[in-house]
Amino acid sequence: MKAVLFHGPGRLSVEDVAEPRLEEATDAIVKVSLAAICGSELPSYRGLIERTPGGIGHEFVGTVSAIGEGVKRVQVGQRAVSPGSVACGGCFYCKQGLLTGCERFQAFGRHLPGAHAEYVRVPNADAMLEALPDGLPDEKAIFAAGLLTGVYAALTSVGLKAGDSVAVVGCGPTGLSAQLMARTMGAGQVFAIDHHGYRRDAAAKLGATPIDGDGIAAKIKAATGGRGADIAIEAVGTAEALAEAAGLARRWGALLSLGTELDKKPVLFPIGNLVGEHVRLAPAGSPPVKNYMAPVIKMLTGGVIDPAPIITHTLALSEAPRGFEMIAARRDSVLKVALKP
Repeated sequence: MKAVLFHGPGRLSVEDVAEPRLEEATDAIVKVSLAAICGSELPSYRGLIERTPGGIGHEFVGTVSAIGEGVKRVQVGQRAVSPGSVACGGCFYCKQGLLTGCERFQAFGRHLPGAHAEYVRVPNADAMLEALPDGLPDEKAIFAAGLLTGVYAALTSVGLKAGDSVAVVGCGPTGLSAQLMARTMGAGQVFAIDHHGYRRDAAAKLGATPIDGDGIAAKIKAATGGRGADIAIEAVGTAEALAEAAGLARRWGALLSLGTELDKKPVLFPIGNLVGEHVRLAPAGSPPVKNYMAPVIKMLTGGVIDPAPIITHTLALSEAPRGFEMIAARRDSVLKVALKP
């Protein structure tokens, strides 16, 4: 089968590799119908984070093509989506529902072969795979793999209420998904901040209010009765973006960090912005997205939310290296790139 392989910063190839086989009785094999490039894969592509050479990719949907004898819930021929990592289900953290804290944590594209491939093996399939209704297209279902489920988990944990004002720094796929989900959950005002005009335009098309130029904090205060946003979100993954978001939250508000790989630079802002103003810092980290898949799939199926416009480019799997290059260089007004095996 064909699979995308990572060889080092900026170096990817699409090669023939052996198809995965069932290794445990609880395994399933999924024939991938659509995969997507995640922003969390960009730091290693850019050389900012070390990654072992090998398969890459963890966002995928597909059809179950084989199951082990111990698999009872999942069936061959069933369309399904998986989170980007696999949990054992029996350790201290798994028993509390904190699946991404699993003591035997395995992520696709790191500990397991990557999902940017024609087939992928899913361990603990009964617990990990979530069935997809026939009427839900792959272009929407792929967002249940981690992007929409992750922001839904984060916004739920921070206590978003109907009518809340939300300011999002960053209008890439994560920021746009956060804006879209915040509106779906009843936010009264959603402000979108980004230096790139095409990304602000994308936010406006999804219903957010774009803000640019100088004095962003003052503009948000003016629109919120002089207070600031109830929830300020950093969705870039840089210290600068986190510092900017910290200045947008109101007193007794919340600062939510969604950036997938916050860089190692010092975050320079007065600690009084948080402690003195009683702003709650809520890093999203890697939430247990499997716990949130069912409600997100229900939203997608019912037409309550439509993230499909966030996918700006769909490429053949063979063009995956070009997709990574586009995202890294922000060419062609790219947002999210999907890959079709």
